[in-house]
Amino acid sequence: MLRININRNLNALKEQARQNLCSEEGLKLRSLRRVEVESVFGDIKGNFGMRRFLLKGLEKVKIKWGLHCIAHNMRKMAVIMG
Repeated sequence: MLRININRNLNALKEQARQNLCSEEGLKLRSLRRVEVESVFGDIKGNFGMRRFLLKGLEKVKIKWGLHCIAHNMRKMAVIMG
């Protein structure tokens, strides 16, 4: 049997999200996102040489990606503290 759940607050939540994103602060934060996120992916690709996952299975890929993220964050902390 197929069961469909309806979130009655969905439209209100969408409107709140739209207002947050279109506010002055939201626009400022969104403009920074491209720079912050893309630089992390570029750093992991360039400095760690990670172009693709050589593992099979979603769980293994999640672990590998998590290790790369941990290494990236630890390196950032070392630069800040060092």
